[in-house]
Amino acid sequence: MNRSIFLSVIELDAIDLETAVAMNSLQRRIMSSVAMHHACNDASVVALPTVFPLLYSEGLLIKRYSDIGTMILAGLVFAIVAQFFIGHGAKRRHARRFLALDTLIVGISLTLMTLSKNYMMLLLFFIGVRIGTSIYHPVGISWISHTFKGRDLDRAMGFQSAFGNLGVLAAFASTGFVAELFGWKAPLMILGMFNFLVLILAFSISRGTEGPRMDDEDKERVSWRDTFRGLKLFIPPIALGGIAWGITLGYAPSLLNHKLSVPMSRTGIILGCWMGAGALSTMSYGRISAILGRPRTLLISYVTMVVTSLVLCFSTNLPLTVTAFILYGVALFVTFPAILSFVGSSIERRNRTAAFSVTSNMQIVGNSLFVFIGGFLSDRFGINIPFLLLGCVTFIVLIYMTVIIRAGRCPTPLAPPPAKPKDIVAG
Repeated sequence: MNRSIFLSVIELDAIDLETAVAMNSLQRRIMSSVAMHHACNDASVVALPTVFPLLYSEGLLIKRYSDIGTMILAGLVFAIVAQFFIGHGAKRRHARRFLALDTLIVGISLTLMTLSKNYMMLLLFFIGVRIGTSIYHPVGISWISHTFKGRDLDRAMGFQSAFGNLGVLAAFASTGFVAELFGWKAPLMILGMFNFLVLILAFSISRGTEGPRMDDEDKERVSWRDTFRGLKLFIPPIALGGIAWGITLGYAPSLLNHKLSVPMSRTGIILGCWMGAGALSTMSYGRISAILGRPRTLLISYVTMVVTSLVLCFSTNLPLTVTAFILYGVALFVTFPAILSFVGSSIERRNRTAAFSVTSNMQIVGNSLFVFIGGFLSDRFGINIPFLLLGCVTFIVLIYMTVIIRAGRCPTPLAPPPAKPKDIVAG
């Protein structure tokens, strides 16, 4: 990725000359590698849920909506355990290798998933995918937080989030279409091969970014007490991100396919529009945050999520539903870099890998519990009920964050200092 293309993507017109100079070759290679891993990571997570409606409708491996909730819950429980150990043991000098391990495990699991003969085999290989993808957030995001500072951190978080969204967009747009033409195994096999390709490319791009030197702060032991103390204010919005992602991933394809009778190929396109809107909003997050500020950006996003969740629950009109999905995507995905930037600004440097591991686990807990509950609610009351649940939870978090922000307890970004050699951080 050359200099002109990369800087145009992160909106060079919003960056002053001093900041542009600070974006050196090492930082660009780290950002490129992390972005590629995030795109592949998130695409892999959504591949199987995208074909859930096909497996359910044809009675292939999935018999009930509660089977979906159970599978996602089991996968996320294993991811929590994996992330705990990764957050405790991973350091910046190991980031490149950990991310390569991520794509290797995911690629193998997706490929083996196509051999599933029953629900338990499908569940086993899905757990493998979740264990592999659990590596990215504590390692990749921590690497970014060590490499970028001040407002550059907002831009970097938005950029890496946007690439994750682009990966999901590609998976949504292609998986349903490929599954209709060639069967449910084909998109999983293709994505497994794509993981192996990304492993080679990203590992090559990031060559030379790992060094033996570690700062004094990085040599210190992680303090879990200080980590939780710094995170405690953000537990509700962190959990909400996981809840919203899980409910949408688990039940939006079935909502469109079963309630509104949208074919699988068009379902993928609609969800691709949802993700595309999210990718654009996260790519622009640095500018949005600079104009509105992190707190106001977050509150506006939550208001939008409440309204659009209720529309998705009650609407029987396809154009209205599609419009709601797009606005919901814009709002939801802005909240991810906003919360990550809050966390990165609040946690001591030595605790950041652990903090991002805990952050991801909080999202996983919210994700797994509410997706599990949503499956049983859908069996009993209809596939639209999880979105009513999402709207209610978002409204509660909106009230909570309004109180916290008015009390002045959320950190705001500072302008980045002039670039110095010691500020150039290797992975």
